[in-house]
Amino acid sequence: MKSSQPAVLDLRSEPYTRGYYRVLSPAQMSVALESRGVCGPDLSAPLNCFELGMGFGLPLVAHAACFPHMRFYGNDFNREHVTYASQLAKDAGLTNVEVFEDSFEKLLDRDLPPMDIISMHGVYSWISPKVRKMVLRFIAERLRPGGTFYVSYNALPGWAAQMPLRELVNLHGLRQVSVGATPVERLSQTLDFLDDFARVNPMYFEQDISVRARLGGLRSLDPHYAAHEYFNPDWHPMHFHQVASEMADVGLEFAAPALLSEQVDNAILSQPTRDLLSSVGDPILRETMRDFVLNKSFRWDLYTRGASRASAAQTAQFRKDRGWLLATARSEGITGPLVAGTTTYMDAPTTCRLLDALSEGPATARELSLRPGLEQLDADYIVDALLLLEDEGQVHPALPVALRDSARDSVRRFNTAVMQRPAEDGLHYLSCSASGRAMGWSTIALAQIRAAYQGALTVDDMVHAMRPQFEGDGDGQVPAKQLAHSAGRFFASRAPVLRHLGLL
Repeated sequence: MKSSQPAVLDLRSEPYTRGYYRVLSPAQMSVALESRGVCGPDLSAPLNCFELGMGFGLPLVAHAACFPHMRFYGNDFNREHVTYASQLAKDAGLTNVEVFEDSFEKLLDRDLPPMDIISMHGVYSWISPKVRKMVLRFIAERLRPGGTFYVSYNALPGWAAQMPLRELVNLHGLRQVSVGATPVERLSQTLDFLDDFARVNPMYFEQDISVRARLGGLRSLDPHYAAHEYFNPDWHPMHFHQVASEMADVGLEFAAPALLSEQVDNAILSQPTRDLLSSVGDPILRETMRDFVLNKSFRWDLYTRGASRASAAQTAQFRKDRGWLLATARSEGITGPLVAGTTTYMDAPTTCRLLDALSEGPATARELSLRPGLEQLDADYIVDALLLLEDEGQVHPALPVALRDSARDSVRRFNTAVMQRPAEDGLHYLSCSASGRAMGWSTIALAQIRAAYQGALTVDDMVHAMRPQFEGDGDGQVPAKQLAHSAGRFFASRAPVLRHLGLL
């Protein structure tokens, strides 16, 4: 009997997650490009930045606060997303944000200035080939010469083994679940069924243990994200060379991985692998082969339109003379070795000395190589360690002092707007003027920062400010003694780090 279920599920009105992605920060893009010898965007210039398919727009608005001299544009076809981003910008008093309830097709007709940065996070492999052509046309028409395009997407070969699982989830959700179910309800019922299916030991599950792991991990995902991931009508994981070819058609060339840790091949790849890849002269083939080595299932990439290349001397200066900031108080950070994958890159004592040195204030790799206990290390080795530590959330690249100072007021307004939102909003990211990015915080950490914003200077001040929210016998309540202990740690170790980050 023919199914009466819809051929596709319309997810346009289904809200997405309120995620934050540091790779969308102009500061992060600049560091990633310059570390690879490409001249990144001039962060002191009045750049125009556009995010295609921005979702709720949290990164867009958070970065607009960090760079008040730039203009930030974004689009999404979900009205709830656009309204949320617009209201957040308004609450923060930001006048450099403009968002549109536009499809990609409609966006092509909008009167916009040339863009210095265009970004698209987690959308490129979730749209049809026809819509991808519209995106590429937008880039071709709007991106300035020398401009940067950031794109992330589901990649092959990492998704190859799980593609049939995704098809099975999609098929069951569309054909077996009642028409009136919401996407999240549809996903829940489908996962319950697949748990039963797994117990009869299908050979597909038995012959590849990664499939069971993927199925088990589905329940830990945000259900709104998973619904978009598994029920979206278009879903096209791609090889790197396929995306690079489409970018080349609009005059873009691959410049760098957007994730800083992805640039440290000495930690990621074995010496024989590095030797073999270095023998491959074609850069597109070499990068595609690297994905096979790592079995990549997701890529974060930066492309440029004729950006200038730096000399070897300039690249060395970029790397060694860029400032770095401690992002996590030492009492809360790494105390063991620095590990990349299964490889120990830096032993525990050296890692701790490096982070301890940064706790004294911002420093460059060149300066850190002169500190006691670190003087035996080459500055390039320290740079690579910092790139890995950035991925661990332990450090941030620092912006020039002039940019930090110019963003203090707008960052404070944005952070105040975030902290004034009701708890059920779920927004827990605050911007840092010193690094040009945002950071996520727990409920109690947000309350402490809010108290500090409101003038709490002592432990007693902070406990008094936090009691209405936390003290009592109900769920989520915290005894006064524990509040006081936590506040003491805040003033002793966290507050100095927050001041260096430009968050306080």
